Amino acid sequence: MRFKKTISIALALVGLLLSLLVFQLFQKTQLVMFESISFNMPLESVEKVFGKPNKIVEETETGYHDTWHARDPYLYKTGRLFYDYENFKWKGYSGRVTFTFSESHRLQGAAVYFPVTSKAQQKEVFYQMTKDMKAEIEALPNFQSLKVDALVGDDGGYRFKVKLKGQLRELRIDVYPDVYLTEYEDDDNPEINQYHIRIDQSQW
Repeated sequence: MRFKKTISIALALVGLLLSLLVFQLFQKTQLVMFESISFNMPLESVEKVFGKPNKIVEETETGYHDTWHARDPYLYKTGRLFYDYENFKWKGYSGRVTFTFSESHRLQGAAVYFPVTSKAQQKEVFYQMTKDMKAEIEALPNFQSLKVDALVGDDGGYRFKVKLKGQLRELRIDVYPDVYLTEYEDDDNPEINQYHIRIDQSQW
């Protein structure tokens, strides 16, 4: 009898812990830079705030009918969606944003691209944006702590690791000059050159 009671208590505790974990995983955390937009928001709620996107991309991956030998490839849809919006504005800068939605069509993350016309301006704007981002993070109502790491690679940049009160998952924000998205690089016609600063947001 005592054994059955112990098992019942243990199962109840496991159920409670699982419920708390699910609650934490689907708890809504507001994205920095965006008002009224939170992680795990359903697609329809994001559309109510931002309207219809300029472009929708459905993610596809490669599968194989013969998986053992990786033969007869085919493309299949994963269910994830990417919503592109033009004319996004933040701190006086204009750019575009791509929202990533999961297979269940809930918001997973955001990537913002700000174009500039020269490498010198890219460096200047990047420096200012890192300062603006740090200030905006520390102004969050549930801000707890912040760790900043330097990103390794050609881009350089910084990763902001943010702990929020009441949240198990960490908010991560990467700010960096996107050297792989340089457009129209032309030494003879520098007025048409276009460079970018990119800001990615996700939860870990």
